[in-house]
Amino acid sequence: MLINFSFGNFRSFRAVKSLRMEAVQIKELSDSIIERDGFRLLPTAVLYGANSSGKTNVIMALGLFRNIVDKNIKLNPGEDLVYDPFLLDDCSKDEPTTFEIQCLFEGAVYRYGFEYMKNTIISEWLYEKKIGPGAKEHYLFRRERQTFSVSATYFSEGKGKEGSTTENRLFLSLVAQLNGRIAQKLIKHLRDYNAISGLKDDGYERLMIDMLKKHLRGCDEAIDFFSRLDLGFTNIEIEEKDIPNDLKEKLATLPIISNDKFNNAKVIETLTTHNVYDAQGKVINTVRFDADDKESNGTNKVITLSGPIFDTLLGGKMLFVDELDSKLHPMMTRAIVRLFMDKETNPHGAQLVFTTHDTHLLDTKYLRRDQVWFTEKDPTEASDLYSLLDFKVRNDRDIENDYINGRYGAIPFIK
Repeated sequence: MLINFSFGNFRSFRAVKSLRMEAVQIKELSDSIIERDGFRLLPTAVLYGANSSGKTNVIMALGLFRNIVDKNIKLNPGEDLVYDPFLLDDCSKDEPTTFEIQCLFEGAVYRYGFEYMKNTIISEWLYEKKIGPGAKEHYLFRRERQTFSVSATYFSEGKGKEGSTTENRLFLSLVAQLNGRIAQKLIKHLRDYNAISGLKDDGYERLMIDMLKKHLRGCDEAIDFFSRLDLGFTNIEIEEKDIPNDLKEKLATLPIISNDKFNNAKVIETLTTHNVYDAQGKVINTVRFDADDKESNGTNKVITLSGPIFDTLLGGKMLFVDELDSKLHPMMTRAIVRLFMDKETNPHGAQLVFTTHDTHLLDTKYLRRDQVWFTEKDPTEASDLYSLLDFKVRNDRDIENDYINGRYGAIPFIK
């Protein structure tokens, strides 16, 4: 579970900022808090801000951090890392990007982070704190460029491997590749942190297709969710068909496509079943629609999002979504948020962080004050990230109205 995520000198963020998922002592929606190993953690956090204020970059920061950790092992010596620093001053482009995550799993809190330039790891660190009375945080390893300090007591799996780490390689990734137990389990845990876009389904539509077609974990829950949203269809199915011969013939005329690429390829269709009624409103038949053709954009988005949503809920994972509310009615967005806020539908402590412009959620009936975050740019166009808790807000305040009227900043100022 995520406790804190910090990042700096990344895209529109110049200074290091932190997204905190620890619950504070307020009475709002206390039954939604996830209590684990002495921690009180939030199931959901939401980011508001004007267009171009930096909301998306928070999601991208987590996604890049995860991808660097996961893919770094494939880098050859001298190859570049993905480096995207703040560019609107005269010094940040020559300074390192910083990432750090603090997470709780398997009875311990791990704090892992690194600073890096285009093709060099500047520093890297990993700390651990076991859960228990009197437990203290201790380091497993620390690194400054190519100088390493590895704990023989707590991270013996890293001893002797320092010299095998190139300047552009993470020590954590190297130790995991060489069968380090702690390094492997941490990287495996971080793979459960997923960042996706609510504007396009690149990369995660397949998750929904496999879930519904193969009736995998989450399928029944997704179908029940569709029914409760009253999307209009009574059933949903996934079918794979051969590419029609006439289309194969047309593809064969294209010089950039070889026959091997489509001879065994399949066309995947999402089919929804609708009732057919007579003049008296009695069901007399059913008809199946190609969802991409006949269903609304919002309905198709809910269907596609069901894959990562229920994979996250049932696996106790972490999901970051940019523009969750895009194409959705506010009540649908609220229903998705409620899945994570309700312990009955979120029994494993899954967490959701998302960006939105849907101000209807700014109500303590739906979200706690410590779950609301804002992004705003300063006069030098650097993004800030701050919490609603930074303001004194009475319980009877109309938070939505106050936000729209600029009380908390993070809104567009139109001249």
